[in-house]
This record gives sequence, C-alpha cells and structure tokens, in this order.
Amino acid sequence: MDWLAAASLCSSLPPLLRKDGTFDLVDTRRHNVIEHDSSFTRLDFHQGDNYTFQPDMLDAMLDDAEGGPITHRSLAKTFIRRDKESRAAGAPKLPLNLWFVRVLQAVGAVNTAQTGGILTKEVAHAIFAEERFPEVVLENRKKRTVFTLLGNALAMMRYVIFGP
Repeated sequence: MDWLAAASLCSSLPPLLRKDGTFDLVDTRRHNVIEHDSSFTRLDFHQGDNYTFQPDMLDAMLDDAEGGPITHRSLAKTFIRRDKESRAAGAPKLPLNLWFVRVLQAVGAVNTAQTGGILTKEVAHAIFAEERFPEVVLENRKKRTVFTLLGNALAMMRYVIFGP
C-alpha cells in the first residue's frame, strides 16, 4: 500500500481515538464513524446486531454476480439493492461523508485483492465469510493505492449511475 492510501485510511480514525491516542477493534463498531448502514454482509445498526457476518447476505451478493465472479457491475447491483433494503428496513439516509465511505468500502475488497477487477466466489468467501486474505491476494505484489481505490469506485459508480 502506498503512503497516501495508508494516510487516507487512517484519516477516519480520530473519532475513535481515546485521550491516550489508542483504540481497540471494538471501537470500529461505533455507528456512523466507520461502521455504517447498508453494509453488504452485515445488518443495519437499528436492526440490532450490525457486527455479525450474515451468510445469506454474502449469498445475495454472489447472486447479484449471476453465477460469475463479483465485478464492478455486480457490485453496483449489490450497492443499489442494499440501499433499497436498508431504506425499506427504516435506516435513515447516510450523511454525505459516510456515503463516500460506503462507496469506497463497496470496492475495498476488489481493490485489496488486485485480481483484475473481479473476485471469484472462493476469494469472496475467504474475505467476507472467513475474514482472511487468500494466498492469491497475499502473494500479489501489486501496490494498492488511493488511485486504484478511486478507479475501482468510479468503475462501480458508472454502473450505479447508468444502470447495471
């Protein structure tokens, strides 16, 4: 990861920091800081448990890929679907800053994997269900940058705006 990407990711941490400058992973669960509604694999905050992985939500994400790998196009379908589901379940509209966080998190796994803009079912399962990076990702020496993250976000947003 280049320095700009690392700095950008760390810029969201100050609201989580204690007076001594530390935080715990559980602090990242604080609603509307990093955690947000309409996650692809977690329930919304007002639904109770917004921390536990939901296997049926990963299945729906894979269904959006229509039997193929997860792509920018299928991520756009998931992005649109989860927004509708979240709103129907009573979630409030996200503030603008978290809307951008949501866009970047939507493509975060594709950016981290650096596997040509796709996630196979196996890679997606490892990342989302097992919460680990598979060897194909760990062995990939491509640099992860803010520009690759933004490029992936723009690729997905093209389908969100103009239709999947």
